[in-house]
Amino acid sequence: MRGKTVFNPVKTVVGLVYGDRRLLALVMLINVAGSAFGLYYYWDQLMMTPWYYWLFVPDCPLYTFFMIFALLFIMMGKRFDTFNVITAVGLAMYGAWTMLVLIYFGEAFFAPENALMSSALWISHLGMALESIFLLPYIKKARIASWLIAGAWFLLQGFMDYFVPFMYNGQAMRLHPLAIMEYYTRGMSSFPVLEAKLDTMMYVTLAMTVIFIALIYILSRNWAFTIKEPVHGAKKSEI
Repeated sequence: MRGKTVFNPVKTVVGLVYGDRRLLALVMLINVAGSAFGLYYYWDQLMMTPWYYWLFVPDCPLYTFFMIFALLFIMMGKRFDTFNVITAVGLAMYGAWTMLVLIYFGEAFFAPENALMSSALWISHLGMALESIFLLPYIKKARIASWLIAGAWFLLQGFMDYFVPFMYNGQAMRLHPLAIMEYYTRGMSSFPVLEAKLDTMMYVTLAMTVIFIALIYILSRNWAFTIKEPVHGAKKSEI
């Protein structure tokens, strides 16, 4: 006796987006806008950072930027498993990481003058984390080598963020997303509390690297359904 088909809203949404080029284009445009805003948000920190470290500064905008190309490659029928794995993990991990940071440092981000912007950032990063689902069907057959490379990349990024300081105006500065806050509060009475929180976030970030690689791997391996390939004239096929 056949079991009943269970309606899965996540798979339905993914199928609808890939089945309609207008929706796919909208997702891409959202990522273009998010990447542009992220570059603006990190601009001051980029200008304080040596150019050869720039790749490690804008964490969230980097992965929304990668998502633009991941979707373009999918539309062209190209398969780049390692790139897709890195993009999917980066979207989920740093989207969730930012949501956590906004709450954990709520005394700064949700002060009255910052509350509206921080609320918008929290919601937008929730969307960023969730859009990683659009890559799940395209990484379900990725080889273990792709996951190992992704793991090495995120460990390197965490190492660069927290353990590779550089000198700026005679003070040590790091590459993590809260580096400007750390730089400008050094020497203030509130700095020891901030420093303790930053140390906590360092360990949380390293833990999230392992957790989200495992999470995306498990989700992708359990992703089995048929959707319409986003390629002109393509037939429905299982991917």
